[in-house]
Parts: sequence; structure tokens; C-alpha cells
Amino acid sequence: MNYLPHLIALVIGCIVLWTIKRKYKKIRNRELIIVFILFVILIALFTELGMALIKRFISFIQVE
Repeated sequence: MNYLPHLIALVIGCIVLWTIKRKYKKIRNRELIIVFILFVILIALFTELGMALIKRFISFIQVE
């Protein structure tokens, strides 16, 4: 499995958050951590494993 694009997206996301923190001094670290966690979840959803888990969950909640 090729996770290189996902790792590159995480690195770019870290750089963007670091730049935002430097530009806007009033942003708290807690807020940046929450944004980073949400970003990681978003990227994880678009991996093969994440998509398989979503498909399994949807098939689990479907009622026939």
C-alpha cells in the first residue's frame, strides 16, 4: 500500500498550521491540536483501510 501521498499531506498540514500559528499569535495550541486531529481523521478516511471501515459500518447499520 502506498501511503506516501497521505504522509505528504500530513507534513504540508503541519507546515500550514505552524505558519498560521506564527502569523496569528492569539491562536492557542489547544485549538491547533484539535484542528490537526481532525485533519488526521480526514486523511485517514481516504485510505483504503478507512474506506473499508466505512463500507463495513454502512453495511452493518443497513436494515433489510
